[in-house]
Amino acid sequence: MDEDAQWFSDHLDRKARIRQPAMQRHVDKQRSVRFLAECELEFRSLGPHDKTRRRILLTRIDFHGEPLPEGKVIKIPFLTFGDESIEDTDEVLLPIIRDLMLEAARRQA
Repeated sequence: MDEDAQWFSDHLDRKARIRQPAMQRHVDKQRSVRFLAECELEFRSLGPHDKTRRRILLTRIDFHGEPLPEGKVIKIPFLTFGDESIEDTDEVLLPIIRDLMLEAARRQA
């Protein structure tokens, strides 16, 4: 079980979480290995930005608000605005995650 799934199993009352990206080992197509921040390639696709603004939103509910299967977690790369701090509570995070999912669904349509 990965670290995020373990966190949610330890905090059964929570449906969402925010945290900073962790460093991870990345193996590319040429099999070279380097350490990059978690979701580094996704963050690069968001354009130039200050790396200190990077956050990972995690949720264990799907687009329709239904719980995901045990141990499954959705990771969403997220950039904060300037010196903004986001409270790590379901009341704050779930509306942000819902809006991001709705925006992504509109782009897919």
